[in-house]
Amino acid sequence: MSETPTSTIGRKVLASLRAANPGLSPALGRIGDYVLDGPERVLSQTVTELAEASGSSEASVIRFCREQGFPSFQGFKLALATELASAQPARAEEAGRHSLFRIVDRAVDALRQTEDLLDPAAVEAVADRLRAARRVLVFGVGASAITARYAQYKLARIGLQAVAHDDPHMAAMATAALGDGDVALAVSSSGSTLDVVRAATLAKEAGAFLAAITNRTKSPLTALADVVLLASTPETPLTGGALASKISQLVIVDMLFETIADRDPAARDAIRRTAQAVTDRGY
Repeated sequence: MSETPTSTIGRKVLASLRAANPGLSPALGRIGDYVLDGPERVLSQTVTELAEASGSSEASVIRFCREQGFPSFQGFKLALATELASAQPARAEEAGRHSLFRIVDRAVDALRQTEDLLDPAAVEAVADRLRAARRVLVFGVGASAITARYAQYKLARIGLQAVAHDDPHMAAMATAALGDGDVALAVSSSGSTLDVVRAATLAKEAGAFLAAITNRTKSPLTALADVVLLASTPETPLTGGALASKISQLVIVDMLFETIADRDPAARDAIRRTAQAVTDRGY
């Protein structure tokens, strides 16, 4: 009988894998070898990335996790992350820093890495699509909903009528109603969140232009998107919603905002008008 996620969290994943790996099939054995060779890197990979890196298939990765007693890849990663976190001492460069300031260090690193990863041409392409869009729909769930709401706010400041949805049913219905000339902006750190991928699929089927803000280079969402805006610092099961990954997404939204404002005089006028509209809301 398969173990539940709760019962597997306390297992010694790597020790169990070392014992089982020699008896696995060749395809599953390649995955096991890859995990044992560098378990830390697996924490920030998607099913797609792990399959490609280990020379296997996505179906083999899922089968591998089940062979190890885990109902899903995420369950396997959670148990692995828990084991590694309990065994890993603080990095030497962080040892002398107060934990509060380590958060700042990681956020700064994430912003610098995002700067290195982002293609300015991709940002400009999405900005141009947003400027010309008939409708703009932004969607994300969980922690990614924060970025989606922020995008709605920033686009409203420059006069674009964007709507953000964090409810999966509303996102599915809204994306299904899109069409040619519309833009869908999907936000998902993992790029594998089922509800976001479902809404993105519906947007593409409806004929909308699909842009993705994500922290993963290869995922079901990036495979669908017309343009991918890549943020740094992929999350692990224990760091979901962490500031480092979130701030790198938010800065991409600001880049889109600034690009549109720089190119479009009407957007600059809208910034002044929307600012004036709320000036009487404070003391």
